[in-house]
Amino acid sequence: MPQTLKSPLKIAKSSQPFKTPLLLLVSVGFCAGLFLMASVWLFSVDLGLASGLLTLVMLLISMVFLLIALRIYAHISLILAQSDQKHLQNALIQAKDMLDTSKQLREDHIVLQSLVQNLPFPVWLKDRLGRYLVANHAFVQQWANGIEPKGLTDADLLNAKLVKSFMAADQAALSTGTAQKLDLRLDFSGQTAKWVRIERYPLQGEAQQAVGVLGFAIDISPFKTEANDQSEAYRDPLTDLANNNGLNRHLDRVQLSDAESVWCVTIDIDHFKVMNDSLGPDSGDQLLIQVAERIERASQSGDFMARPSADEYVLFWLDSEHADLERRLQDLHSLLNQPLTIDRSQYSFTTSIGVAKSPEQGDTLRALKQHASVALFNAKKLGRNQIHWYQDQYHDQALRRLNKAQALHQAIIDHDFSIQVQPRVDCRTGTIEALECLVRIRLADGGLLYPDHFIELAEQNGLVREIDIYMLDQALTTIDSWLEQAIEPLSLAVNLSIQSINKNLISQLQGWQQRNPAVFQYLELELTEHRIPENNTEFLAHLGTVRDMGIHLALDDFGTGYANLSRLPEWPFQILKLDRSFIVDLPNSPKQQAVVKSVIDLCQALEIQVVAEGVETEAELTLIDQLGCHSIQGFVYARPKPLADAGAWLVQRKIGVQ
Repeated sequence: MPQTLKSPLKIAKSSQPFKTPLLLLVSVGFCAGLFLMASVWLFSVDLGLASGLLTLVMLLISMVFLLIALRIYAHISLILAQSDQKHLQNALIQAKDMLDTSKQLREDHIVLQSLVQNLPFPVWLKDRLGRYLVANHAFVQQWANGIEPKGLTDADLLNAKLVKSFMAADQAALSTGTAQKLDLRLDFSGQTAKWVRIERYPLQGEAQQAVGVLGFAIDISPFKTEANDQSEAYRDPLTDLANNNGLNRHLDRVQLSDAESVWCVTIDIDHFKVMNDSLGPDSGDQLLIQVAERIERASQSGDFMARPSADEYVLFWLDSEHADLERRLQDLHSLLNQPLTIDRSQYSFTTSIGVAKSPEQGDTLRALKQHASVALFNAKKLGRNQIHWYQDQYHDQALRRLNKAQALHQAIIDHDFSIQVQPRVDCRTGTIEALECLVRIRLADGGLLYPDHFIELAEQNGLVREIDIYMLDQALTTIDSWLEQAIEPLSLAVNLSIQSINKNLISQLQGWQQRNPAVFQYLELELTEHRIPENNTEFLAHLGTVRDMGIHLALDDFGTGYANLSRLPEWPFQILKLDRSFIVDLPNSPKQQAVVKSVIDLCQALEIQVVAEGVETEAELTLIDQLGCHSIQGFVYARPKPLADAGAWLVQRKIGVQ
């Protein structure tokens, strides 16, 4: 860029050409004046002819010096003119350079402004007082609701939730003179929540003082989402332990060495479903959280902890010669079984634990987990509330369980079920009141797999709902077929799992209600007493809807659960089926007779029909009839047989004691 000021050295150098001519001009001028004064003096002195000649000589010399002075002056004028021309040229060059620079600055400003304005993320510039000086289009549209921000502050433009944090970050940048970075989650009503990274940089003025703040914000939601997804994908949000995905990742990543021994400990809360249904899901969650906290409290460095399913916990402990894991396992079981407090009330519960140890019971973590789960299954099967180790003979048991699971899956896919029916009979007249539908799975060898071998498994993996849908649809289809043939149907009773009492069941029934509502007159739905949830208003509402459709509801296996007689008036059941456990010792137990009699009397007062299940002998039949229960189901009248073979019962409507 051209210089507008010259240094003193350059000024001295530029004045050097004038020094000698000026001195000569002054000297010659002085001489010319001196000779002129001398000629005047000689002329005034009357010396005759000599005086005149001398005066003339002096005048001539004076004229010569004068001419020389004029020449010197002309030379100086020429030098001055040349110098002025150079200055003018320099000025013109400087002016041109300034014009070029100004044009470049304007072009750069336009480019920079265009660049900033077209950035897809907000950019802004503030002064020390927090007033916006510059803001790009993205800022105006995304953060300022289309308002021009120049001269305004954060309080004038932004959501109130942001103002305080923005002002604090600005002040930190101004006071420290360093960049400030902040990751902030913006979650406002009517807008999609997103993460932004906001960076602020102080602008330095004279004396290195901050005069303003330059800021910009970048949307980092994809990075945060990916990171959160990675974390959330492997963590249980309730307990913050690893979830099923995290457990599987651990099983795949960790390889066991021959030199190390690892214990796999699986923990299950006994009767958790009953507690969860009784106390409600919020209290159930508190129970799960407190159990997880106790497990963490008893953990050591290097332990792995997971909650892969509702009330199941899986631990991996590293064994060493200094670790007394047997004692640690006993201490953990004792700790878990201590009462806990939920909503200011104290509750007692127990836990079952299954254990497998490497390398004897598995050389991979996955094998250990499978064997520990088998041990847990047997701990629950043997009475719960105990620690149970995996045993070699469980291998065949696991294979049988796997075969059952495969048979169950295949039967659901192929609808390869056999429906058998057993009559319920009025013992006073021999009249068949209803037929209970019983499901069986057809095996490849022609045999049948009975419910006690697969229903619990189906409930554990959720397949029981598929079975219930199939059985209900088959029963309704059969009733509908009888009605179309003008055959007076026998009522069909279908067992349903508690899992199936939901909106899907209501939708299925509503579909049949629109097709042929008459079928509901001959349909009974049976629910097992010990699985009925406590204080579940939604469950009771669904039952009320079913009953309002004209469907009869039966409480099955009464006496296998808590047998809470006080709840009977609250439940919408019209039929109560006494479990065989009430019947088997009835002839020889006066106390049992008194219990059964009280249940029968209560149900009669509540207008609930009582059915005695599992009656096998005439002695049992006679006694239960004397106690006031006349609806009988059991081998004393008939064993179950395929629904397709029940035509004789449908026609005769009566049956005698076998």
